[in-house]
This record gives sequence, structure tokens and C-alpha cells, in this order.
Amino acid sequence: NLGNLYKNQGKLAEAEAMFSRALQGYKEALDPEFLLSYLPALNTKFNFGDLLSRTGREDIARTMYTQALNGYKAVQGPSSKLCKQLEDRLQALQVTTLAPENS
Repeated sequence: NLGNLYKNQGKLAEAEAMFSRALQGYKEALDPEFLLSYLPALNTKFNFGDLLSRTGREDIARTMYTQALNGYKAVQGPSSKLCKQLEDRLQALQVTTLAPENS
């Protein structure tokens, strides 16, 4: 999708706009219950979380990762590859948050 293309090109503001736009479109088009397990929306949250983490917005990244993880657990089961990747990212954010500023 365009968000990933822009992210990979280093066009982070454009990537953020595309991820936000995609999530808003899903929210407007889909039933809220269905949105929680709709794979394209979960993939967008995962990728948006990566962008937010990369740009230092760990709190919002954590929210995106957690929402994606909960959806993937429901759709693919907790032992799926994507769940493991998200758990690793959440753990890395936790370590980053707990690390001293000047180490």
C-alpha cells in the first residue's frame, strides 16, 4: 500500500497520512466489530505502529501494536508468526521506555 511505499522511501509524513487515511476509511466503511478482525486493517495498524515507533511516538505505536495483536490473536491464533512479531515489538518498546536516558 502507499503507506508502506512512502515509509520505505523515507517519506514519513506522507506515510503517516496514508496510514491514517486507510484506518479512517476502514472505520467509516466497516462495522466496528468486524473492524477488530479485518486483516487489512490489522496489517495497517501493524505498519503504522512501525512508523510511529521509528519516529519516537512509542505510546501511540504501543496502542497500534496492541490493537493489531488482539485482532491477529482472534483471527490467526496466539501462536501465529504475526503475533510473535508484535509481541517482540511491544517488548522492545517496553525495554526502550525503561532504559535510562543517558546510557
